[in-house]
Amino acid sequence: MKNSVVLGFVFGLLTACVSDKSAPSSTQEYPAGEIVNAINNSDKSLDKPYVILVSIDGFRYDYAQRYGAENLLSFDAKATKMIPSFPSKTFPNHYTLVTGLYPGHNGLVSNEFYNPELNELYQISNRAVVENGAYYKGTPLWVLAHQNQMVSASMFWVGSEAKIQGVYPTYHFKYNGSVSYDKRVNQTIKWLQMPEKTRPHLITLYFSITDDVGHDFGPDSPEIELAVKSIDATIGTLLEKISALNLPVNVIVVSDHGMVEVRRDSVIYPEDFIPAGTTVSKSFPLMVYSDDSVFIDSMYTSLSTDTSMYHTYLKSDLPPRFHYRATDPRVGELVVMPKPNFTFGEHSSPKKEGSSTHGYDPADCPNMGAVFFASGPAFIHNSKIDSFENVDVYPLVSHILKIEYEADSIDGSISSLQKILK
Repeated sequence: MKNSVVLGFVFGLLTACVSDKSAPSSTQEYPAGEIVNAINNSDKSLDKPYVILVSIDGFRYDYAQRYGAENLLSFDAKATKMIPSFPSKTFPNHYTLVTGLYPGHNGLVSNEFYNPELNELYQISNRAVVENGAYYKGTPLWVLAHQNQMVSASMFWVGSEAKIQGVYPTYHFKYNGSVSYDKRVNQTIKWLQMPEKTRPHLITLYFSITDDVGHDFGPDSPEIELAVKSIDATIGTLLEKISALNLPVNVIVVSDHGMVEVRRDSVIYPEDFIPAGTTVSKSFPLMVYSDDSVFIDSMYTSLSTDTSMYHTYLKSDLPPRFHYRATDPRVGELVVMPKPNFTFGEHSSPKKEGSSTHGYDPADCPNMGAVFFASGPAFIHNSKIDSFENVDVYPLVSHILKIEYEADSIDGSISSLQKILK
């Protein structure tokens, strides 16, 4: 494909802002909001600040500097890198950001996993499981806000479509990747223009473009540069519209993971070594589920002989940094984790040159690093911090909103971020 044709394709993608990340389109009318929990802000909440938590999926830690994202680079506070949780996949890390819990503790141990209790696979394309609150542990920020009589809203976020602890965000939409980025920004501004009693103090906002383009073309491509500059312009529009509102709004921009390119000769084919009929999840990590200890031990012995492409672990012997519990039924009895830049594939769907992916152990792959930018009245101008873990975003947002949580109920801490706070 000639470069001009490729760039034309990417431009169309940037214009449409289409993502297949959570499959079906909603039949809802946009940009009208759906009120699910008809609550008002308490008198105590009225004077509290506002936080917009923005995610740019797949925005690698070095993209802003590398491709000149001027609006993001102008933010008050920034981090060298935000370290994603294991595995560096979209759903687990988005839910980590709003719960302060590692994926091994928040219920979403990967993008795909088997749930023995319900005898079904959690897959991000399956609307029924994505909207099933039984999968989600912890107390998401919008649930915490609800508990504190504070109105919240979500212009898309993992978990926001499920009833968790009996609660949705006050206003939310089912995910629809075809909703333009302009409409997402405009809906966010409309929420902030509501009367103060019904105005959300917490808003989540999601964009997928750098993940979409990164997968297809890679982190070193002209296409990703175009995507970075496009979403940076969208962030600039958001900031401009917020500045006209005269509200104490804090904007925090994060991502869930980075991206690395894989080669066609670096593909691992699980179908070559896992017997047909075995219960298995195919995301990173690949997990094999079985009550047959003899079968698991045999598989482990066989796979452990090759350490060039992947690590193989028994559930009872997983690295502590994974934060997987040996008692968690959602974690397979056998866990196979590819080394960078190897990936899983199927013989029927060969990888194309330039294909890129994520999900690797951040300790093995620094390019899984994510971004953190923040601006607003809560932050010190021109401040910077070193790398920190994404579980710390939850206590940061809670601190700014002045809503309390039980410190021992999360894995994160605000201590790593004190340096950028006024």
